[in-house]
Amino acid sequence: MRRIARALQWVKRSIVAQYQWLRGMLRLRSNYILGRWPGVQDGALEGKVCVFVHFDRRGVIHEFVLFYLQSLRDAGFRIVFVSNAPKLDPAGLESLRSLAHLVLRRSNVGYDFGAYRDGISVIPDLAKLEFLLLANDSVYGPFSPIADMLGQIDQGRAQFWSLTDSWERNYHLQSYFLLFNQKAIASEAFRKFWRGVRYINSKTYVIRKYELGLSRNLMKAGLRGAALYSTREASRLVIDEVDAGALKNGALDDDSKKYLKRMYGVVERGAPLNISHFFWDRLIVTMGCPFLKRELLERNPVGVPYVSRWQEVIAGVSDYDTDLITRHLERTLKNRVV
Repeated sequence: MRRIARALQWVKRSIVAQYQWLRGMLRLRSNYILGRWPGVQDGALEGKVCVFVHFDRRGVIHEFVLFYLQSLRDAGFRIVFVSNAPKLDPAGLESLRSLAHLVLRRSNVGYDFGAYRDGISVIPDLAKLEFLLLANDSVYGPFSPIADMLGQIDQGRAQFWSLTDSWERNYHLQSYFLLFNQKAIASEAFRKFWRGVRYINSKTYVIRKYELGLSRNLMKAGLRGAALYSTREASRLVIDEVDAGALKNGALDDDSKKYLKRMYGVVERGAPLNISHFFWDRLIVTMGCPFLKRELLERNPVGVPYVSRWQEVIAGVSDYDTDLITRHLERTLKNRVV
C-alpha cells in the first residue's frame, strides 16, 4: 500500500509539474509588473545596480530586509526592489522608497527568476553597469559591511560570483546572491539567458532550468564563475578539524563529535552538501560569510544540530542586531522554537 501511495504521489506531482510548465509556456507577456513607485536614490540606474527580490504573504517589509537594503546602499548599489507579495504595506512602501531607486510589485509567477527578469527589464542600458547584483530576502544579514566582502573579489579569476556554490545535480552558483561584472553582463550568453526565462510556477523546473542553467550557460560561453565561500573550502575545514584530532580530544561533546564524524564521512565520499545549512557556523565564524539562510532557522529541513546557538554565533563575530532576526521569527514562525 505504501508503494502504491508513493507511486500515486509521484504521478500527481508529475501531472502538476506538467500543468505548471504548460501554463508557463502560455504566459507570453513581456513582464508581470503591476505597480511601480520611484524611490529617492539620485541618478540613473547605472554603475552598481542590485535587483532585490522580496516576498511576504501579508506584504510586510520586515526590519531585517530594510537593514540589508541599507547595507547594499552603503556599498554603493542603486536598488531595484521587486516584490512578489500580493500587496505592500503602506508604511513599508515608504521605507522602501527612502532606500531604493525604484520599487516594483508584480504577480507572483516564475519565482525569483521571473522577478529577477522583470527587475532587469527596467534597467535602461545594461552597458552602463559596472556590476549587476541579484539578491533576495532568503538570508539574514549582513553581519559585516558588504563592501568588505566584495573587496575579496578578483575579477581576473572570474566574471560572475555567488556567496556559495553547490554540486547537487550539476555544479552551479546558488542564486540568492549573484554578482556579474561588465564582461558577463555584456555577453550574448547572459542576455540570451534572460530573454529565455519563462514565468513557470514549478520550483523544480526553475531550479533545474534556471538556477543550474544560468551557471552552465555562462560557463559554456567561456565565462568563469566562482563562489566567495566555496564547498571545497568548507569541506577542507572539516577534514582539517578531524586531522587535527577533533574527534579524539576533549574539546567537543559526544554529540558534536558524532556530527563531525558524520560530516567527515560525507565529505570524504564527495557527496554534495548544501553548505549554507550543514556548515552554517563555519561559514560565519571561520570563513567570514556575513549571511545566514532563513530556511535554516525557520525549518531546518535536514536537521542540522545546534542551530539554536545561532544568536551566540553571530554575536561572537559581529555587532549585528540579532533582534532583527528574533522579531521576524516571532512574527512569522509557527510550531517551532529557535
